Amino acid sequence: MINILYIQPYASHVGGVDTVLLQLVKGLDKNVYRPYVVLPAPSPYVEKYEEAGAIVLFCTLAVFGKPTDVLYYPRNMIKLIRSIAMLRDIVKRYGIDLIHSHKMEVLGGNIVGKLLGIPTLQTVHELPRKPLAAYKFVALLNHLFNDKIIVLCERSKVMFRWWKHRSGKLVKIYNGIELPAEPFPSDDALRKELGLDPSDKVAITVARLSPMKGIEYLLEAARSLKSTHPWLKIVIAGDVAFESERGYKAELLALKQKEQLDNVYFLGLRRDVPNLLRQADIFVLPSVYDIFPTVVLEAMSAGLPVVATDVGGVPEMVTERSGIVVPPRNAEALCLAIARMAESDAERFGREGRRLVETHFTRERYISQTTALYEELLGKDEKQNSA
Repeated sequence: MINILYIQPYASHVGGVDTVLLQLVKGLDKNVYRPYVVLPAPSPYVEKYEEAGAIVLFCTLAVFGKPTDVLYYPRNMIKLIRSIAMLRDIVKRYGIDLIHSHKMEVLGGNIVGKLLGIPTLQTVHELPRKPLAAYKFVALLNHLFNDKIIVLCERSKVMFRWWKHRSGKLVKIYNGIELPAEPFPSDDALRKELGLDPSDKVAITVARLSPMKGIEYLLEAARSLKSTHPWLKIVIAGDVAFESERGYKAELLALKQKEQLDNVYFLGLRRDVPNLLRQADIFVLPSVYDIFPTVVLEAMSAGLPVVATDVGGVPEMVTERSGIVVPPRNAEALCLAIARMAESDAERFGREGRRLVETHFTRERYISQTTALYEELLGKDEKQNSA
């Protein structure tokens, strides 16, 4: 039995990294791998990890991301010392064979791996942002303390280039999703809930109400669509995840009221997203920052055509045959693309989107590529130990 230690540095309530990691834990062959998941504190995902067969542990974790105050780095340096000691104890107690950290800013597990001679790898869920030098520095630490680094898209590789040098440890592995069964059941519950006419079309987005999701640009697009395409309704499923985002949500609701956008519907947090997607006609991703939004894959798997902004790995997910990609922060381009898609052969785009997911973005493919990397690292480790 191979014991894998997964490190997730945030006790999330809304998914993100947990959603991706949970897919991996669920799909592991439990006759071969025994997963352990380390979190900094309890979260709603604890029960889900345990149901998927993982043992969940809690530990102090140190992150070195964007500073929130002047004491951010000193505070996390102290945490790092405590984290290394606690993680070292976990590794020895549970006989861990490999350490897989998620998020590039978390340090500790990779250092413990180097100290104890255990293979380590890190999945980077980030894109280069300003100041780029800071991201390149953290990327250098990832390079030094890991045997392999998984990136989700080509754009993340920029952080691992330093002048004429680049990391030789990078492996690109796309996130994958579990495909829904076909055929999709017909359901008009959403249209009844919103009081829509049968002839109306629905363009839906599913997103946290956060500035990085660019919802204000979708509202600006809706302002123009209200007059040109009154039968096209904009549905927004999602809510804030952090207290700091409540101001942004208030701004969005105020904009809807000010512009009298009766063609826009805020659904709030929903637990029936797959069903909502099946009832929509178009999926829209208006993000200004996103690394590899799996909700795009979920929409494509549901047979929806996609209108998305050119962020992160989106151009590697959406082709001209499955959707339209537009520049971020451009409400006019977003509006024109949604209108064009609403007037196009949406079913043709949707079929191609589902084919792409089935070919390149399944959970099985994601898991097989990841476990192949585990076997490669563990095989190298065995050779070094026997030498």
